[in-house]
Amino acid sequence: MSSYPYLKRIISLLLLAATTGVHAQNVSTAPVGYQSLTINGSPDGSTASYTALSVGFQNASEYSGSVTTTPNSAVLTDSSASLVASAYSGQDATGISAYYLEITSGTSAGLILDIVANTSNTITTGSDLTGLVTSGDTFAIKAHTTLAGIFGTSNATGLQSGGSASSSDLVYIMSTDGNGTYSTYYYQTDTFNILGGTGWRSFSDSNTDMSNVAIAPDDGIIVKRTATGDLTLVVSGNVKEVTHKRDLPAGFSLVAYPFPVDVTLADSNIYTGSNGYVSAGSGSSSDLVYILSSDGSFATYYRQTDTFNILGGDGWRSFDDSSTSRDSQVIPAGSSIIILHRGSGLSWSDALPYTL
Repeated sequence: MSSYPYLKRIISLLLLAATTGVHAQNVSTAPVGYQSLTINGSPDGSTASYTALSVGFQNASEYSGSVTTTPNSAVLTDSSASLVASAYSGQDATGISAYYLEITSGTSAGLILDIVANTSNTITTGSDLTGLVTSGDTFAIKAHTTLAGIFGTSNATGLQSGGSASSSDLVYIMSTDGNGTYSTYYYQTDTFNILGGTGWRSFSDSNTDMSNVAIAPDDGIIVKRTATGDLTLVVSGNVKEVTHKRDLPAGFSLVAYPFPVDVTLADSNIYTGSNGYVSAGSGSSSDLVYILSSDGSFATYYRQTDTFNILGGDGWRSFDDSSTSRDSQVIPAGSSIIILHRGSGLSWSDALPYTL
């Protein structure tokens, strides 16, 4: 990535302290910091405003180690570990893994894999590790951030809260299967304890506590706010220390740029010549990037390939203008985007945009 003149100033604010995890052994420290984000308020108390958010920080490592034997399955072995059996096999209220494995060196550095089980010296992930990691590669175990971890167990952020989803601000999390479906959450206020209790709830279930719903570091969220007044959301945690790597399926994905800085489309590495991004002669045949506006509309971009220089040139373009370069279009820090992938697999990898 290109460096930005303000990155050193931003990162200097992030290098505040070092922290360790609760279950930690062989835990490395990392720079931590915070960022203030704005949640857009309704302009009139009835028209909804939308905000696409991301958390550009991670929870502290709970364990860090290295791969002892090159795996040929979903099981990773670290013979030096002495983990508590099943300590990292927990799930959130929706059945998603509460912990993940982050590969921190080797060809797959930056890859995140959900953990489904562990013994004292093995970790089983939700994906086959064959060909992804090899003996000597390093890794870290971290907890996913949660709905309550972002907005507060008791809704400290101040989202509109009511007795149902229809009277509350809403938080949307997109499925990761490419289908583009959303799970919808809200903070329920149940003064007389007759509606299912006070706390985080899903649109379809007012009784089950959803405060521990897991949100991956590179997953985006969208907030729909119908109350007036902007809100300030302060997010904090460890600064990501390795490259970003994520494989996206065909279809729609709501993703976050997992670093707490602005990035342009050209510098984002969403498109490279060999990562599976579909770059063609028009927006209708290329992968698309959607950037959400506060009114709920999207600005749509694609990376154009113009082999014979007759379509408006190579590079990023807006859907309705094939001639004007949009390479410098910014994805703001703390925001998220929707990617529509028309191919069979998109491997998004980007280097650290700062020096630690």
